Amino acid sequence: STPASAAAAPATAAGSAGVPPPKAASAKSPAAQTPAQSPAKAAATPVATTESSEFDPPPRRKASSDIESEYAQLSRQLQGGQAAPSPVKKSDSLAGTGSAAQTFDLAADSDDAEVETEDMHLRQQRPEIPPAQEHFTQEDLGLRRVLIDFYLGQNTGNLSNINAIISKYGGRRVSHLWASLALKYNVPAREAIELLSCTLYHSAPYEYVDEEQAKTLEGALEELRKGGDGGSAAAGPGSSAELLRRSIQRGAEDGCDSLLRLLCFRGVPDESGLRPQIWKTLLGYLPMARHSEWGALQGEKRALYMSYKSELLSVREDHQVEVRESGAKTAELQELMQEIKNDVDRTRRDFEFFRKPSTRGALLALLFVYARLNPGVRYVQGMNEVAAVVLWVMSVDTECAEADTFWCFSELMVEIKEGFMQALDNTGVGVYGLVEGVTRLLRSYDPELARHLQKCELPPVIFLVRWCTVLFAQDATLPDVVRLWDTFVADPRRFEFVIYICLALILSKREELLQTEKQFELAETLQAAPRASDMEDVRRRACAICAFERRAQTPPFPPPPKSQVVQELSEFAQTAAVTAQEAAAKAAEVSAEVTRNLQENVAPVVIERASQASAAAAVAAADGAQALQHWLEETAPARKEAMGQAQSHLSSLWDTVRATGAAAAEKGTKLAEDYKQSEEAKVAAAKLSGVAGAASSLWARTAAAAAAFAAEPSAAVGGQSSSAAAAASGSPAAAATKAAQAPPNAAAAAARQQQQQQQQQ
Repeated sequence: STPASAAAAPATAAGSAGVPPPKAASAKSPAAQTPAQSPAKAAATPVATTESSEFDPPPRRKASSDIESEYAQLSRQLQGGQAAPSPVKKSDSLAGTGSAAQTFDLAADSDDAEVETEDMHLRQQRPEIPPAQEHFTQEDLGLRRVLIDFYLGQNTGNLSNINAIISKYGGRRVSHLWASLALKYNVPAREAIELLSCTLYHSAPYEYVDEEQAKTLEGALEELRKGGDGGSAAAGPGSSAELLRRSIQRGAEDGCDSLLRLLCFRGVPDESGLRPQIWKTLLGYLPMARHSEWGALQGEKRALYMSYKSELLSVREDHQVEVRESGAKTAELQELMQEIKNDVDRTRRDFEFFRKPSTRGALLALLFVYARLNPGVRYVQGMNEVAAVVLWVMSVDTECAEADTFWCFSELMVEIKEGFMQALDNTGVGVYGLVEGVTRLLRSYDPELARHLQKCELPPVIFLVRWCTVLFAQDATLPDVVRLWDTFVADPRRFEFVIYICLALILSKREELLQTEKQFELAETLQAAPRASDMEDVRRRACAICAFERRAQTPPFPPPPKSQVVQELSEFAQTAAVTAQEAAAKAAEVSAEVTRNLQENVAPVVIERASQASAAAAVAAADGAQALQHWLEETAPARKEAMGQAQSHLSSLWDTVRATGAAAAEKGTKLAEDYKQSEEAKVAAAKLSGVAGAASSLWARTAAAAAAFAAEPSAAVGGQSSSAAAAASGSPAAAATKAAQAPPNAAAAAARQQQQQQQQQ
């Protein structure tokens, strides 16, 4: 807060969403507990006088029938008025819930310059509270009083740091302050709502989520308060109306309605006469961007409605409305007219205005025209209550009220029609999304009450659907509805504020609801709540809920209850278990399918190829043995000269046999390893290994016979044939070992023998 903003901050009206009056000085008040001081010390530090004046309450004003906005006393404050917002009465449940030795630490990253005494005897007494700083606004002083009351029951050591806390958390950040304090001192969320509602800075745009947009609006509002006359404003009750007029003028210049929306959110004074114009602008009937065309646009729209009405309806002098159309749809249109008429006759009969034939005729006509022009929505019961509120506001201009109501009602229905469409029932669209939002917030802010209603089998949805569908038009008094609609229409998140009103209304009846478990009594309490409650207090608490929900959630507030965390973890574990079971079943199914495919499609092919390779290797081995024997017999007369040629032929033969058998064996073994499910494939691989071994043994024995052929060729050939047959039945492993060693040793032996024979010759 700065001195400039202090001079411009508005005070809160008693009948609006401001802070309730302060309580009288009690035994716990600063004035009652300040220890006796010497005259010199008292003169030097006039703390007792300052604090006593803060806690001396002004007389409580009775709620005015007129609905005044939070900034209605702006002019008095700008001129140095002393009317201050009042603190909330300290909740008895707050006292004693925290330790007096705790330090003021709002969050882990808090950089507050805390001043905590270490002397235990000072903790048992209330420390000296520094006087309020001169630049504090009335809203700052209201927060100061509530914080003093809070710390007297929680942590008196932080009272000496009260001004530093206000300087840091005053304004838009006050919601962060109470969220942090509630988490630190275990204050229930519903009580934190009450604390914030009494200290909320209505001069700050807490309803905006975007921080940059909020800062821009805050600066623009400061300029608007200063106006064009050096910072002064007209005194008297019309100051809030003056701000609204300035915002309209500002919007006409820049084509933006943000400032008008900000001020309307906090309420439009009844005596200002500006509500019809503001609603037309914010609903889109007369957009701010087309301010220069308002006159022509409004005239065109009014003439267009009258043409629709004259084409579809005829109105008699006694204001009786009749269907003009004729033809095949006459019976259907007459039925529609009668349905609307029955509802119009029951609308707001407690008001003289709605008992007039002219009012009923206008309401009937505009609803019928809307139904005919919007066949997808048509007419649904409850629309009569919504249109009645708009007609009441627009009735200032008696000649054009019906046409203006039609266009404002049409613009409004664009945004809330989902609640009237049966096709969207039980979906998350429109009103049912709002109802789900209320239920979620109730579980967060008051889980005890939510469990109680669930246990009694009375879900609030029974009443929430109607509250949210017609925006309380059917349940609250007409002045309260009009004041609520100021906020609904101006909500930057467009009618989301209605869920905060619903939650605040349920919480206002908390004690009554918890005292009974009878469904009839619970239903009766909730049904009567909108008319039996102080709706201005309800709206004030709803603003606090809005500030909590639209703040940056650091730290998160309200925290989820432990039972909810356990339930969410349990649901997650159950979901994970089901997912794992489904995955295991799917994996087993896939594995079985793969095995079946292997057995039916792949294994037969492997067995066939292995058999073919085995037969080819056997033929190659037999042909090799016969060729060798025939060759040896033919070359007997010239064995000396043919030794080198025999060696070459044998080597080529060995390479052919080994390549054929080894390749077949390797391929069969690899396929058998890939598809081990087939026993036949294993047998085929074993056979191929045996053939390779036999071929290797054949080469070894042939080489040995060639080396000894010079002495006894016939014996060598007979031994070779018998050896080849024996090798075919030998061990595959032994044959493989011999195949790796035999060829190089046999060649070396033959070479040495040839060298010896040459030396002898």
